[in-house]
Amino acid sequence: MTSICLDGTWDFAYCETDEFCTRFDSCAAVPGCFDAGSALFNHRGVGWYRRFVEISGPVCMRLRGGLALRVFWDGAQVGQCNLPYSPFECEFDAGDFGRHELIIAADNRVLDDPRQQFHPFYDFYGYGGIYDHVEIHPLEDGISRVEVLPLSHTDGTVKIRLECRNSPPDSVRLSFDGKPAVQVSYADEFEYQVPDFRLWTPESPCLHTLCVDDVEVRFGLRTIRCEGRDLLLNGEKIKLVGYNRHEAHPQFGAATPDALTIEDIRKIKSQGCNFIRGCHYPQKEAFLDACDRMGILVWEEALGWGNPEEHLVCQEFQQGQVEACRQMVRRSINHPCVIIWGFLNENASNKASARPLVGRLAQLIRATDPSRPVTFASNRCLRDCCFDLVDIIALNTYPGWYSDVEGDGIDVIRPELEKLAAQLPEKPLLISEIGASAMFGDHSECRWSEEHQARYLLEALECIFTMERYTGVALWQYCDTKTYVNTIHFYGRPRGFNNKGTLNEYRIPKLAWKKIGEFLATRRKQT
Repeated sequence: MTSICLDGTWDFAYCETDEFCTRFDSCAAVPGCFDAGSALFNHRGVGWYRRFVEISGPVCMRLRGGLALRVFWDGAQVGQCNLPYSPFECEFDAGDFGRHELIIAADNRVLDDPRQQFHPFYDFYGYGGIYDHVEIHPLEDGISRVEVLPLSHTDGTVKIRLECRNSPPDSVRLSFDGKPAVQVSYADEFEYQVPDFRLWTPESPCLHTLCVDDVEVRFGLRTIRCEGRDLLLNGEKIKLVGYNRHEAHPQFGAATPDALTIEDIRKIKSQGCNFIRGCHYPQKEAFLDACDRMGILVWEEALGWGNPEEHLVCQEFQQGQVEACRQMVRRSINHPCVIIWGFLNENASNKASARPLVGRLAQLIRATDPSRPVTFASNRCLRDCCFDLVDIIALNTYPGWYSDVEGDGIDVIRPELEKLAAQLPEKPLLISEIGASAMFGDHSECRWSEEHQARYLLEALECIFTMERYTGVALWQYCDTKTYVNTIHFYGRPRGFNNKGTLNEYRIPKLAWKKIGEFLATRRKQT
C-alpha cells in the first residue's frame, strides 16, 4: 500500500473550547492557518479540520502543526502534540479497509504558564492551524529509518545508522545513486565508503542517494567542525553571511506555500549570501530540501524565545525542550545544509540556574548527532555563563538601536563588536542577530527610515568582513514579520510587525536589500 498525501480542502469549524466538534460548517485549506485571514484574525481557540480517508492496518501519520494538535480517528483520540512547530509522527491502527473519519484539532491558545513551550511574549505571532503537508503511511516490517552521517570529506566515509520495525533482517541491500545494490550484513550502525563521491559545498551542492532495501534517503557528503576560533567546512575556514528568516506571510501565516519558501531562498542565494538562521523553531521540509539543493548553510533551532529563569527550572518545560530537540535532530539529520544545531534563543543564560538545561540539551544533541556543532543565541553577551557548554559563541546584539545614544547610533557598532571580540573565549564567534527597523516607504533618512537601516546594516557587514575574529553574521532579518498584537511590547512594534526586515512582509525590497547586494558583489570581486 502506498503513502497518501492529505493536502487539500478539509471540512472546518472553529470553537473557543475543547469540546469535541461534530458539526462542520465551513472549509479550510491544509496546509493552512485559520487565523491568518480577516475572519478569525487574532482569535484564540481551536480550529477543527476533518476529512475522510480510505486505508487500513497499522499506519503512521506525519505532519508539522501549529501550537498544539490532537488527532482523532473515527472519533477516538489517537495522538497529541504539544510541541509547537515540531515535526510530529502519530502511529495507530486504522482498522479494516474502508472509509474512516480523520479529525485534527489545532489549538492556538497561548497560556502564561512556565510549563508551556510557546508564550505570549514571544516576538513572533503564534498562528493556529496545520503548518505543513499531512501524509499517512502504512507501517510495514523491515527497515524503517536510515541516517547517513559524513565522517570524512577526503575519502567519502560515512556512518550509516539503521532502525527496523519489528525484527531486523540478517542482511540488507545498499545502493548508492542508483548503482547496482550490494548485500551487507545487518548492523544498527556501520561505516561505508561512498563510491564515486562528490563533496557538498555552497558553490557545488552535490547530493547523493542511498537506498537500503526499499527505503531511500538523500544526503550530502560534507564535514563541519570547530577548530579554535574557526568554523571549518570540508576542512576549510568559512565565513557565514546571511539572514535570520521566519516562516511567515500575512496571507498564509506560518503555512507558507512551498513556492514562496523556495523563492525566498533563491533571493537570498542570488544576493550573495550563504547562510540562513531558521528562527526560532524547526524548519519545514521544503525549506531544508531547497537549501540542500541551492547550497545554503542553515542553523536550525528548537523553539524558544527569551525564556526566563522560571521556565528553565520547570521540569515540564525542560522535558518539552528535550523532546523538541530530539525530534528536530532526528527529522533533519540527513540534510547537509544544516551545519549548526541551536536552542533556547535569548534564554536567561546569565543565570547559573540556566546551566543544567543548556548543558542537557547540548549533550542530548551531541549524543544524537556528533557531526555538527551546537550553540544558542545569547543576548547576555559578556554576562553569559553558559558559553563553555556549547561549541560556537553566538550573540544577538543591537548596538545603537536598543540603547540611548546620540546621533544615529551607527558609530557605536564597531566599538561594541571590537569589545565583544576581545573579551570572549577562544571559540568561533558568530553574530546571530544585528539590525535596525525601517518602515517601508520612509525615506526621511532618520531612524526608522530605509536609508538609516541600510547604513546600519552596511556598517555591520563591513565590521564582520574586516574583523578576523568573527565567523560570520545572520542579519536581523530577511523580511518583516507579524508579532505582538495586544501586549505592552506592541509599542516597539508599529503595525504589530517586527519591521527590521530588508524586505517588507510581502517581499518587496527596502533600500537595504539593494545596498547589501551591491556590497556583497563588491566583496566577491575583491576576493
